[in-house]
Amino acid sequence: MLDIDIKLQRAEFQLSIATTIGAGVTAVFGASGSGKTSLLKSIAGLVTVQGDISFMGETWHSDLQQMPAYRRPIGMLFQDDRLFAHLNVLGNLNFALSRASNRTLEKIVSLESVVDTFDLATLLERSIGNLSGGERRRVAMARTLLTQPQLLLLDEPLSGLDEARKREVLPYLYALSNEFQIPTLYVSHQLEEVTQLCQNMLVIADGNLCFHGSTHAGVNHVEAQLNDLMSTDLSFLTGNVIGKEETYHLTLLSVAGQMVQIPQSQYRDLQPGDQVTLNLKPSDVALASDRPKGISIRNVLHGVIEDITTTQSFADVTLAIGTQTLRSRITLAACKELKLVPGMTAYALLKSSSLG
Repeated sequence: MLDIDIKLQRAEFQLSIATTIGAGVTAVFGASGSGKTSLLKSIAGLVTVQGDISFMGETWHSDLQQMPAYRRPIGMLFQDDRLFAHLNVLGNLNFALSRASNRTLEKIVSLESVVDTFDLATLLERSIGNLSGGERRRVAMARTLLTQPQLLLLDEPLSGLDEARKREVLPYLYALSNEFQIPTLYVSHQLEEVTQLCQNMLVIADGNLCFHGSTHAGVNHVEAQLNDLMSTDLSFLTGNVIGKEETYHLTLLSVAGQMVQIPQSQYRDLQPGDQVTLNLKPSDVALASDRPKGISIRNVLHGVIEDITTTQSFADVTLAIGTQTLRSRITLAACKELKLVPGMTAYALLKSSSLG
């Protein structure tokens, strides 16, 4: 769908990417300065590159011709929302519609649909200055869609938001591409965001492509490299949606044949068969040597201890959950009291509120 074979030279930095990107949401992932934003700007026609870029068979850039940026059917959402302060929310949305009309683009996304999807009905008459950070991002997403893009480029759209605002905006980001079915490139250096939002991922290091495949494969096969890049010790569990518990607003997953419940508020419109990758901090994973009873924690996964690494105060325990790996950090005293050793079965306790 999107074919790229480009080189970009800036001083001592060179971006060199050759790949084909298909439908769905694809993460562009890597450390700061690796070339993620440069790749998006190259696709958008905002910087000069060598090589070829084509989308749906249409040439956007070659050594012989270059389509101007304004003619490329791209919606780009930057780290800063770039809303017009002199217009209210409705004025910003109508501006996007008029811009699309001026470019004679087919109207695929309606004002009514984005107002509904991003819960903007009560905000339409508000001035931009009277919006919270999360509300501004929702308006920016809606405005981007109303330009009628055929390709979305999202450059760290959660940057600058605190954790509470990120959790507020994440479900809307999920809707941005999944409900409107627009191919999307999502730049991030936060693996937590990538695992929640993206089906596929590109991993870039020092301007070079070092992985391109499914997010699940990326997490499992290059996790060591990602940890080196990001200094993260998160664990990742991938499961498939098997149903919903509507009374308590829970989505049910099968993870290695075991059921996990996650709050529906953290994901929008997951359907049976959809794949979800959960990220967990080792400190959020408690352990038991026997299956516990009479507790509030609903998610209990059994696994086999593969390794235990100890420090003066803590024990880092690695469990195999089927073919996947989960890490737990408990006190050394608890590890000794539970008599945990490699090869034994243990039970991981996961709070639903910690599952992202």
